[in-house]
Amino acid sequence: MTILADTKEAQISQLLGATIEQLDITDEAFDAAERCYLHLGEHLSQANAQVYVQGSFMLGTVVRPHHRDGEYDLDLVSKLDVAKTSTTQQELKDRVGALLNDYHQEHVGEGCETPIGLSEGRRSWCLHYNKFHMDVLPAIPDAASISTTAIELTDRNLRYWQKSDPLTYVEWFRTQCAKQLAQERARLAKSYGSVNAVPTNRVRTPLHRVVQILKRHRDIYFADDLDDRPPSSLITTLAGNAYEGETDLVLATSSAVQRMPMYIEKRSGQYWVENPACEGENFADKWNEYESRRLKFENWRSAVERDLDALLLETEGTVALNQRMAKSFGDVPVQEALKTLGARANSARESGKLHFAPGGRLTIAATATVVPPHRFFGDSTTR
Repeated sequence: MTILADTKEAQISQLLGATIEQLDITDEAFDAAERCYLHLGEHLSQANAQVYVQGSFMLGTVVRPHHRDGEYDLDLVSKLDVAKTSTTQQELKDRVGALLNDYHQEHVGEGCETPIGLSEGRRSWCLHYNKFHMDVLPAIPDAASISTTAIELTDRNLRYWQKSDPLTYVEWFRTQCAKQLAQERARLAKSYGSVNAVPTNRVRTPLHRVVQILKRHRDIYFADDLDDRPPSSLITTLAGNAYEGETDLVLATSSAVQRMPMYIEKRSGQYWVENPACEGENFADKWNEYESRRLKFENWRSAVERDLDALLLETEGTVALNQRMAKSFGDVPVQEALKTLGARANSARESGKLHFAPGGRLTIAATATVVPPHRFFGDSTTR
């Protein structure tokens, strides 16, 4: 059963949610990236390298790219079972780079889902494909950690090995929305046959949507200042810490943004946002090198609050509301969301599944009671 929003506030949240839905990675793009990742993993396994996904693909917080000519970014770990005493950062980086170069040379020109280029980054290698790229992070097991999934990784700008634990981070994120995650998996169970068959990384709880909302707002806000954009790891961690189970998206997002400063520490004069899955990894490390990035983060955080408040306070009608929404999240996804919401309501009405629930709310469910046409608050035909 789907409750149709019956107040202005709820309708704005519904429109915001539908807008972010349009920015989800498509099934086609997800499947293409997954095939490429599995194919690469099979190749690297021959060199005893374990490859797995980390970041937004694993978390389920991918948003449609606003830059890079529409490229999705798939983050991978390539872990070699090598002792730290038997290699150096440079040797590990070069070894993984050589494996990726061999893979690229062997499969170049085989089709649209094979790499078209390879480049080196500060910590990782990047395999370029049509419409997306894979950042492959060389790593070794962290033998000193009590976590069996902890890793140490290379960094060409730093002398010491860097520590991380991407798989434990995913588990932490899911515990932050465990109740909502279980509810959403149960709701999707019919489509997949059982709860256990529902892919966890395809589930979207309110926390997932909050992270997607913030990432999209960031991408537009920093469209002309890419170097100073807050990293997704920082946004996701602060949002995950600040989320308190709200289901209304506007409330959940604005509340999380307001609480974020509570989770920004000062340690010996250094700004610190610790990776909750790996003690010692600081997601705010760049703020200590570039004060301007911290100030710009605070300006952006304030802008998110203002923009969400402005949506709720808009009194000039639906056209003005849609324009405000489009300014923050893009015109195309807003227009697509309006069409989607209108189509859902029309389909339910025509099939006789739109009716009044207790309290006067409109719901979509099996019923013989047909109600008059419902005008969604964001519909450009209403005033």
